[in-house]
Amino acid sequence: MPAAEPFPFLSALDLPPAWREAGDRFVAVGGTVMILGGTDSGKSTLSRYLVYRAYVAGEAVGLIDLDLGQSHVGPPGSLGLAAFPPHFPGDDPLFPEELYFIGQTSPVAAVLEVVVGARVLADAAQARGLTRLVVNTSGLVSGGAAVRLKRGQVELLKPRLLLALEREEELTPLLRAVGEAAPLLRLPVSPRAVGKSPEMRRLYREQRFRDYFRAAREVHLPWGQVCLRGRLWGEGRPLTRTERREWGLRLGTRVLAGESGPQRLLLLTAALPDPELRQQFPTLHALPWPALSHRLVGLLDSSHRTLAVGLLLPGPWEERLWRVLTPLAPTRAGIVHFLSLGRLRLTPEGRELGPAACN
Repeated sequence: MPAAEPFPFLSALDLPPAWREAGDRFVAVGGTVMILGGTDSGKSTLSRYLVYRAYVAGEAVGLIDLDLGQSHVGPPGSLGLAAFPPHFPGDDPLFPEELYFIGQTSPVAAVLEVVVGARVLADAAQARGLTRLVVNTSGLVSGGAAVRLKRGQVELLKPRLLLALEREEELTPLLRAVGEAAPLLRLPVSPRAVGKSPEMRRLYREQRFRDYFRAAREVHLPWGQVCLRGRLWGEGRPLTRTERREWGLRLGTRVLAGESGPQRLLLLTAALPDPELRQQFPTLHALPWPALSHRLVGLLDSSHRTLAVGLLLPGPWEERLWRVLTPLAPTRAGIVHFLSLGRLRLTPEGRELGPAACN
């Protein structure tokens, strides 16, 4: 095996023999390897090591990071695919080859989206000719959401090898639920694995966001160019101009956009309607224009491919423009077709402002 000097991250590793054996097997069998493990079990470190092993063996290898909160590929709130080359083993690229925007840092309320995103990124890796693929999953390993998430990922990605990092047997219930979908190797946690406090995790996200938006610029997207998509948006029939006007008269505020569905009515309003008026319409969900300020968004093309992540900037609704801070080149703004609303609100410096409205 080549000397470690060209790969500085290796000097900090304390590799258990079982990790080396897992690397040997990954290089030999190829295909997709999926890493399971709880919080702070060393999944990212093992992912880097497997990428390194395939890279020095002369194989084109991809890394998919499915950890929304502590991702090492792309900004938080998104899933990412990085290819090696052009990236170098040990890199944590903020601007990887592919992103899949989710818009929050926990997968619990976005199991379907994370499972679909994993398959989309795996297809993108295959299209790029990557013969080896390392999938680093989140630390969610207990509870119903964990079972649905990991089982869905295993069924859709069809890994040739599952690697389970555990200190004792904390993954046994999850592995039993996943079943025998792929050969399994149980690996010990590295002696150098270090636990992180919630504050350390928050600061990591803040730094990743700050670096991602460091060179971002403001782009303007006309309302007529893009369609809203989000947790609730994009599922109903758009309201006509007459319907928007009628609802505006009922609520006492301008209705800028709206969707009607069988179980809910979504309205984007110029101001927050009177709570007593809203109580008269139990299926009504109103999202006031000011609440969109500093919302994390995904900029998607007509095929729903994530082009970049952005922040909605404050501005008067009368302009009928989405003002977005994003690293996406202004020359590509014309191909943005969907604006996917995330749940996070941030300052351009990456500081989290608290949860946004659920719409």
